[in-house]
Amino acid sequence: MKSTKKILSLFFAVLFIGALFSGCSESENAASEITEDTLIFAYTAENSPFIYTDENGQLAGFDVELVENTFDSFKGDYTDYVFVQVEEGYVLGEDICYTDSAGNEYSAIIYCGGFTKNTGTVNEDYSWSSNIIENNIITAVAESAGESITSYSDVAGCSAAVVSGAAVSALDKNSAVKDSLKAASEYSSAKEAFAALDAGKVDIVIIDEFSYYTYGGGYTVLPGVLDTVEYAFAFDPSEDFSTSFNEAVKELQSADYGDGDELTPIVTEYFASADLCVFQYTTDGDE
Repeated sequence: MKSTKKILSLFFAVLFIGALFSGCSESENAASEITEDTLIFAYTAENSPFIYTDENGQLAGFDVELVENTFDSFKGDYTDYVFVQVEEGYVLGEDICYTDSAGNEYSAIIYCGGFTKNTGTVNEDYSWSSNIIENNIITAVAESAGESITSYSDVAGCSAAVVSGAAVSALDKNSAVKDSLKAASEYSSAKEAFAALDAGKVDIVIIDEFSYYTYGGGYTVLPGVLDTVEYAFAFDPSEDFSTSFNEAVKELQSADYGDGDELTPIVTEYFASADLCVFQYTTDGDE
């Protein structure tokens, strides 16, 4: 099984290595070639706004910018870094993601790109940074709903517009809420769902916060959430940078370093709301 994964990893590395190097060219610490001094970040697929190819053919996104702004503070003995796309099931520190012309093999030791907890065995397999972003599944109603729909106990008999696969999954997990609804119809976008809400075709919109804040918000959100998707960076336990990474992100977030809080503007740029950032990290020396 391991040799099969290594072959697949090499195949993916050959496919994506050109985009990998061009995508990292704007950062002074980004690698122009992979060596033993290169810290390799793995991601399984482009996943906007975490990591994606922009209109200039460059890798961009929240995770890309976060690494660019923190690398010098947690890099250890590494001199540069690179992002490599790998297949699902890639094992950090074990599977090969790149082999150079001399036959030297390299493995990624950090997962990024909107990597999520609570899937499979990843929580136990890897060390994790503190959660950085969380995407809650929420329920929004029109302001005109007034006092008629103020909590989930009031949605019985309502018609719901459900936006995004994450929201569909969350509703399925909450069978008591789902079974109480008169109807639940899936909509392809927040725009269509809220148009239906405004027209009185549905009573509530069940949606993930990424989509809600990108759309612009402006509705009444019921207290509580149906589910939470947790995003963080995962680290190979045998080469665990999670503590130094947390400290670097904390420094970026703190108003007491550099140019003040530099994390919040990055969050707002990519997620439209600073509320989605839940990063908190404390050490024994913190009060």
